[in-house]
Amino acid sequence: MDINANYLTAMDAITCLRSHDRLFLSHIAIIVVSLLLMTACSSSKSQSNNTDTIAPQTPPPAGPINSYFGTNGDLWNVSIDHVNSQLTAKNVTNGVILAGSAAGTFITSDGFLDIALSNGGTPPDLVGQEGGFALDIPSRAALLRLGNPSNPLIPLVATVGCFTTSGKLTYQYVTVPTPAWQSSTDVAYGTFQASAAGPNWSFSNITQYTLAGTAPTNPGAGLPPGYCAQSTLGFAVTASSSATSPPLATVTMAFSPSGFFLEDNGSQQGAPQGVVPSNALGTGVGAIGVVQPSTPLSTGSVTGAHYLGFMYEPVSSPPLTAEVAQLVAFGCSGMSCPTPPSSTAIVGGTFPNEDPTQPSTQNMVIDLGQQDPQRNGLYTSAQVTLSGVTFPAVAIVGTPQNHFAIFLIAQDTLNRVPLSIYLFQQ
Repeated sequence: MDINANYLTAMDAITCLRSHDRLFLSHIAIIVVSLLLMTACSSSKSQSNNTDTIAPQTPPPAGPINSYFGTNGDLWNVSIDHVNSQLTAKNVTNGVILAGSAAGTFITSDGFLDIALSNGGTPPDLVGQEGGFALDIPSRAALLRLGNPSNPLIPLVATVGCFTTSGKLTYQYVTVPTPAWQSSTDVAYGTFQASAAGPNWSFSNITQYTLAGTAPTNPGAGLPPGYCAQSTLGFAVTASSSATSPPLATVTMAFSPSGFFLEDNGSQQGAPQGVVPSNALGTGVGAIGVVQPSTPLSTGSVTGAHYLGFMYEPVSSPPLTAEVAQLVAFGCSGMSCPTPPSSTAIVGGTFPNEDPTQPSTQNMVIDLGQQDPQRNGLYTSAQVTLSGVTFPAVAIVGTPQNHFAIFLIAQDTLNRVPLSIYLFQQ
């Protein structure tokens, strides 16, 4: 819209009128121009801050038994039964179920589920190990680690059914990395928009950035239309590519009505021959994220809350020899707690001997820094300080059902491995 041209047209018309009408119509022209300017500014602000997004549906009330879709490269279907205190986890990649099933019972231990695997339901690679831990927001999202800390973390999102959106949902996400993830070249974080009409999902405006905010060396080829249906994974959205040179893996996603999102990019798919991961969103395993908040967050409120979660470093080479997934708590309160180094920082750490009934250590700091002025809930200049060493990081913060969720990815420059921290407000 050419505001100047409209203004001149209005003024030319005024010169042709009687003198006693000119003053009145001049005021009208000025009002019109002012409204045009306000509309243009409002449109620019809306586009820059992605405020065209809508809120997800109100999810159904959480039941005592809930099913989840998860990925650590393999696809998982997990059931958490709070009536009988039982957990069942099935690895369903390529139809492998029996060899990849785990079953056990749990007790609640200061917010975490302390799992004891049953004798008849323990996969061979977990025999002799402790049962593991989970953190569950029933019917919304969960985090699971089977066995001891040398095993991978499995992020989970509830599969409560297929839902339809009344417009576009804007999601922000971080990569779920593998040991091969490279912070300078691979996707660390990004955004996309999704909409659903019945079982049919469409995706647009996908962005991908490295940890430093640059374009990745190996970006995704886009995300084809998806279809929501029930399967061995529960309710999931799958998007199959028609590419053949090379063939791209099918993308599998879970969208919770509460706002959580999880994607598996097919890194462990074995068919067709020569298939490669899609990199449609994240690099490595895939991506985890949440609907973008409709308004800027109060960073002080984010760092003033109390969180439980996991710190995860996928490692396959010295100086560390295994994947490390540890329980963490952030947001210590009380006289004995250290003062955060800044108003945008939060202090926390792991639990001694993996015992969440004990106070957590206070040797870690997450400093979110400044919130992106154009993307609510995105912190691209975040930092993680561990035992005095500071790492660059990016964090996304969402507010599913008015509780903060933090998903962070960093580069551990000391051990030269990726570092992920996932936190749920308590």
